[in-house]
Amino acid sequence: MRGTDSMLCSKPDRSNVVLTQNQKDQTLRFSGSVNYAKNALADPVKKAYYESRANKNVSAYHRAVADFLKKPWIDQIDAIDYSGHAGDKIRIIASDNVKVNSVNVSIRSSADVELETGACIFDNQNMNWVYTATSLQNPIAGLKVVAIVRDMPGHVVEKSLTL
Repeated sequence: MRGTDSMLCSKPDRSNVVLTQNQKDQTLRFSGSVNYAKNALADPVKKAYYESRANKNVSAYHRAVADFLKKPWIDQIDAIDYSGHAGDKIRIIASDNVKVNSVNVSIRSSADVELETGACIFDNQNMNWVYTATSLQNPIAGLKVVAIVRDMPGHVVEKSLTL
């Protein structure tokens, strides 16, 4: 029952169904999402957030399940204002079906040695994440900017841009 709407149907007979490996993997993912949702709703901070995203048709529990099942994504790494100086800005456009929790940037050499790293700050006006460089990097040709995005369930995705 959801709100004032009721639904009724008989349980399907799945006794002869043989699951493929992909179906077994998806069943495990879904079980993980159910466990995540239960634990998230036991956490007062996460519960309040998911409840704030709930509506008449989608409960806080279902928001948490969906959040677990969908990883965040990175739309763009914008390094147009980065010229290798401390104070230069790198902008990240990242999204999630519920909430991006954090974005970090790592600047690496062409040999993949980390030169600097740090957290981005969300810019509410421009709706993107901004990293402010802390050190001088010269030359910048061949440097790699790596964006690391985390969502509330803890999924981590990375995307890189070679300068």
